[in-house]
Amino acid sequence: IKTLNPMKHAIRLIELRKDYCERIATDFDVDVYNGDGTNMDLLDQAGCGECDFVIAITGKDQVNLVACEIAKRRFGVRQTVAKVNNPKNIDMFVKLGVDRPVSSTQVLADLIEQEVDFTGMRMVLRLQGTTKCLVEFTLSPKSTAVGKRLREYTFPGQSRVVVVTRTDGTSELPGGDLMMKAGDVMIMSSDQSQLDALWKRMVQP
Repeated sequence: IKTLNPMKHAIRLIELRKDYCERIATDFDVDVYNGDGTNMDLLDQAGCGECDFVIAITGKDQVNLVACEIAKRRFGVRQTVAKVNNPKNIDMFVKLGVDRPVSSTQVLADLIEQEVDFTGMRMVLRLQGTTKCLVEFTLSPKSTAVGKRLREYTFPGQSRVVVVTRTDGTSELPGGDLMMKAGDVMIMSSDQSQLDALWKRMVQP
């Protein structure tokens, strides 16, 4: 709430615990409803049908899933986001129509794995439902890509350059004649299976 409120979002919160409701209503300028977030009457009272997003973040996966299902099917909410406490349930959430299942455990594991395996390269975005992702890195002076034009260079797999930011801060969109230089900050699309090859060729010290 502290993060979203300054962004001028109109927040409506449903909370099962009455003491939490009272505390939130006192501390924040938001509409608070005490009750079960899977109760259709309460969702209707809270104006669920007028919402662009419904975010379910309880500690129970089944509750989060049901809340998103009701919001989507009964109230026609455009986007649903659900906290997934057990990462094994992510596929089920996707199959049942939750737009953005978020597992803090999986996010943390991915960050740790990436930092350990690919120092100097960070994942900007994982494309949901695919093995594709966007990664960002600074082109190493030792890379075989330095001094080559995009049309001259064969990247691992189906990896493609999305944008290049030069050391002076200017950005360039990919074109065949664009020459890669040491220190370029590059954003590329790649299959996750190619990240190791991409890192070794473009980033590894």
